[in-house]
Amino acid sequence: MKIEFDVSGFEQGADAFVEQAIGPAIVEAVNAAAERGRLAVAAAMPAYLDRPTPFTQFGVGMFAAVSVVGPERETSALVRIKPDQARYLQYQIDGGTRGPGDYATTAQGPLVPGVDAELDAYGNLPRDYVDEQLADGAAWVNFRPDQPPVLVKQEGGRLLVLAVIVHELHYDRPRLPSTTWLPRP
Repeated sequence: MKIEFDVSGFEQGADAFVEQAIGPAIVEAVNAAAERGRLAVAAAMPAYLDRPTPFTQFGVGMFAAVSVVGPERETSALVRIKPDQARYLQYQIDGGTRGPGDYATTAQGPLVPGVDAELDAYGNLPRDYVDEQLADGAAWVNFRPDQPPVLVKQEGGRLLVLAVIVHELHYDRPRLPSTTWLPRP
């Protein structure tokens, strides 16, 4: 009795099985895990940020895994903060100082709500709030020459402070627990 094995045929069959059956299952499992991670990060944001907006929470994205053919067969997915949200959240994640001309600021400094401002459901100035207030008689005034302007409006004999431009905002300590979400230069 003589037994012969066609090793090359077995290797080709095994490779084809891995690429057609096991490979897609691995990609599906990696993507399912990454999606759960993406959703978990978005769901955890309210524990670290005060009323995050939909813009912030929808900013958690993912690069999905794809089938990789070849000897390495490495499969990976990446959960990330999208670029616009990452620029905005940079100081929440790393701490630091947001100053004039930084992303989401004015040329003179960050715009913050005044004590008499009407805020949206997330604690922010509503979109177009400044323009609407200016159209309704508000004005930018400088209380001191060395300070940025303040948006004020007189109503019922009372001066309302609607918005203030500040030189800078300090974020002494990171509020989000990860420093791996932002791309590094």
